Amino acid sequence: VIKKFIIILSSVMILSGQSPPEIFVDGEERDIKIRPNIAGTEVVLLGATPAGQREIIIEVVGPKRNITLQEKRRFLGLWLGLGKINYNNVPSYYNILSSKPLNEISDQETFNKLGLGLENLPLGKAEIINSDLKQRIFDKRLRTEMQNKGQFLENESSIAVRSGPGKVGLFSTEFFLPSNSLQGKYFVRYFTFRDGNFISYTENTIDLKQAGFSRVVWLAANNFPLIYGLLAVILSGLVGWLVSIIFRQLKIS
Repeated sequence: VIKKFIIILSSVMILSGQSPPEIFVDGEERDIKIRPNIAGTEVVLLGATPAGQREIIIEVVGPKRNITLQEKRRFLGLWLGLGKINYNNVPSYYNILSSKPLNEISDQETFNKLGLGLENLPLGKAEIINSDLKQRIFDKRLRTEMQNKGQFLENESSIAVRSGPGKVGLFSTEFFLPSNSLQGKYFVRYFTFRDGNFISYTENTIDLKQAGFSRVVWLAANNFPLIYGLLAVILSGLVGWLVSIIFRQLKIS
């Protein structure tokens, strides 16, 4: 974090003597390693904007995944999952952070045009099986479930904005990625507003990877699935064989 702050601050010092761009962030992709046996990792975002009345919204969108929702219906006195909907390419993580409450930054029409906010998060065309419900009903339920699991988040007024050198203002925020977060690229999008009007946009990416032996296992499972499957079968067979030998020795003794 300190290294990133120095990079941003050095750029700000250069920009402070001239008219700065509307927003400046580190454009390099950041690699973050996470271990499955800890709670997760905290990600810090830093940047700079021209001094003055600038409001900032940051949107973090995680890798896509497939999700199935069941529609439970009462049948012969029992609640059964008779219908279902299959979603393809749903973001596994979504977080929107802002320097003020969203309704104080701009109006909903502007957010709709920019595709900002949970209600504008695209969930794609889904396959509905054995159900008369419209997709919008499932969409609402999916958003609610993802929010309850802490995978879809809204963190208003979580970006700190302070004065920097010259004509530059600095902003910073942080968010948490749990240890079970999906590996891959997380797109970070930065929006600036002034007097309710959208001004500028930029983005960068975060590449989330597991660390240690779990990373090796994940790479093997994804890049060499056949070999990984064979090794898993062989390993489980060896473990079973060793367990049977141990129990046999215990019975003899």
